[in-house]
Amino acid sequence: MIERPLTKRSLTKRSLTARDQQARDFFLQQGFLPAGAESYPLFRDFEGPGRLSELTPTVSTIWALSFHEVYQLIEGHLVTAFFFEGTEPYFEIRAPRSNTVEDAAILLKRVIDRLYGLAVGAGLHELRVYAVEENFLERFKNVKGYEVQSEYSDDHSEYAYRPADIVNLSGGVNHKKSTHLNKFIGREGITLTPMTNENHRLCLDIEGEWCTHQDCAVCSAFAGCEFKALEIMADIYDDRFYEGLFGYVDGAPAGFIIWEKREEGRAYLHFGKGNIQNFFVYLIYILARDKLPGIEFLNINEDMGKEGLRRFKKHLGPHELWRKYLCTFVKKED
Repeated sequence: MIERPLTKRSLTKRSLTARDQQARDFFLQQGFLPAGAESYPLFRDFEGPGRLSELTPTVSTIWALSFHEVYQLIEGHLVTAFFFEGTEPYFEIRAPRSNTVEDAAILLKRVIDRLYGLAVGAGLHELRVYAVEENFLERFKNVKGYEVQSEYSDDHSEYAYRPADIVNLSGGVNHKKSTHLNKFIGREGITLTPMTNENHRLCLDIEGEWCTHQDCAVCSAFAGCEFKALEIMADIYDDRFYEGLFGYVDGAPAGFIIWEKREEGRAYLHFGKGNIQNFFVYLIYILARDKLPGIEFLNINEDMGKEGLRRFKKHLGPHELWRKYLCTFVKKED
C-alpha cells in the first residue's frame, strides 16, 4: 500500500481572481454560507425533482472547495453560487417539489429577482444560472421581466445508460470495449470486495497511485482536484447511502467504484478508477450486471470535452445525453 504524499497538495484551494473574491465576499455578506462536507446533511435532506448528477447532494458537496461554493435557501430553493477561474460566476438552483406548475413559476420568479439583485450588487452584468434541465427549461425561459438566453454543449451533457446495454456491449461502436472486457471476465486472481464504512478510505490510496502518473495542471483546468473531491467523498461516505466495490488482481488493489441509488429508478456513478488498463471497464460491467436491480438509468456524468473521456463513454453505449443548460438573464428595461 502506498502512502499519500498528495494529501498536502490536494488541500491547496484554487485561488480566486480579485473580482471573483469580491463577488464571493458580497454573497457571504448577504447571508450565503460556504459549502463543504459540513453542508452535506442539509443538501441531502433537500428533495428536488432534478435528475442531473450535477444537482445531486453528493456532487454539490464533493466539488465544493474546487468551485469555492457558497449556498443559501431562497423561497424554499437551494441556491448555490460557483466561482471557477476562467468562467463568469454562476448559480445553480435546486427547486423543491411543488404542488402545481403555477406555484413553481411564482416561486422561481421570486428566486430569479433575488439572484438578479445579488448579481448586480456583486458587480456582475447579468445573472447566469447553470445546470437547468431540459424538462424545466421553458419554466426558466418564461420568467417575466427578463430577456433570457439559453445554451448547452454536448461537452457538459450527462451520459445516461441502461444497465442492460452496458452488460451487452453490442454493436460496432462497443466492439473495442467488449474486447477489453473479455480480458477480465473469468480471469483467475480477480477478487471483488464491498466498500464499507470500515475500509472505504482505501480508495484514496488507489486514487493517489493514479495521480502520480497525471499532470495536476491538466486535471485542475477541467474541474479542480479530483483527489481532493475524493477526500471529501471519504469524509461523507456512509454505506447506508452509498455503495462501492474494490477490485483486486492477484491480491493487489487494482481499482474501485462508488455509486449512489436515487429516486425514480436512477443511479449515479460518482467515482471510479482502475490502475490496470481497462480494469475500470470491468468494474462498470460488474456494477451494471450485478448491483443495479430495478435501476432504469445509470448516469455517468459529462465528458467535459476531454476526448479520451468522450471516447470511453461513447464506447460504453449510452442510451441518451441529458442536456444541462446555461440560462443568462438580463432585466428588461421598463
